[in-house]
Amino acid sequence: MDKIVGNAYQRKKDPEGVKKLILANTMNLVAEHGVNGVSIQSIATHSGVTKGGIFHHFANKQVLIEAMLEELIQQLDQQVSLAIEKDPVTYGCFTRAYIDVTLSSSFGVNTIWSALSMTLMTDKSYSEKWDQWLTRRLSQHAETDYSVTLKILRYAADGVWFVESLSPKIQDNYEKIKQELLLRSYPE
Repeated sequence: MDKIVGNAYQRKKDPEGVKKLILANTMNLVAEHGVNGVSIQSIATHSGVTKGGIFHHFANKQVLIEAMLEELIQQLDQQVSLAIEKDPVTYGCFTRAYIDVTLSSSFGVNTIWSALSMTLMTDKSYSEKWDQWLTRRLSQHAETDYSVTLKILRYAADGVWFVESLSPKIQDNYEKIKQELLLRSYPE
């Protein structure tokens, strides 16, 4: 992941920009090292601010990680909504969007999205936010994505994502598996 740098001495006062910079660097560092492998000092160093600068925006590391998760879930939610809007078939529309987004090269494996999974896998105390998002989305799509088959496909996508995130290189059949999951999400 690339380091996003800011220099506190050269930039104009931009509290919102600094907050976004801190969140972006937090995502990158957590994606690389997991929550427990990241310190406030390393985030501050990568962001070009002091630890006090971090604490000005986020009361403590837990609050910062929660803000990072909220940002990542919001990004996921936006991408899922865009995919649903483009889908002409209502049955399974959420499941297809979920599979497509979470297994995409721009949002899925080997991206800052890894920060979300690394966080949820290494510290279960944060999984409530994910559960709330998924529960809300599934209730919104209860009529279109209720079947056990679609649930199995979402679980399979999670499994593909997990296996790929553990592998040092993307497997040859990754895209084929993704396409097969998507194909199976249509009504028979």
